[in-house]
Amino acid sequence: MTISTGESLITAADIDDLIIRVRHTAGDPGDLESAKAALFSGAGPDPEAARLVRQRLLVVALHYGGALLAKLLSRLSPRETAMVRRYAHRLANFLDTLEVWAAQPIMLALMRFGLPYGEAESIAVAVLLLVG
Repeated sequence: MTISTGESLITAADIDDLIIRVRHTAGDPGDLESAKAALFSGAGPDPEAARLVRQRLLVVALHYGGALLAKLLSRLSPRETAMVRRYAHRLANFLDTLEVWAAQPIMLALMRFGLPYGEAESIAVAVLLLVG
């Protein structure tokens, strides 16, 4: 999701939080540091590249949690939040396979996980708004 100025709702602090979380699990945060540099460098990446970086960051957040995941969950009802937490890894793995992120495939995947249509739709829209 972007605010009216066109700035991403994903902040450098969100990425720093993910870097710390990945380091705590003995993971390599190199990709995250590169993503931060790409998004917040002086010139900035082209819009398509920035969207792809934000998508990758959301996938990492679904695996590791943190401030970025909290931004997604804050847009959802308590029941939807519980469903995202329950299926976070499966959703992240599915999103990682998508070439083009769109509401329908995300909704269908969530429904295959067992979510009702309405909740799947709300979650899919929230995901797309956050990375869009």
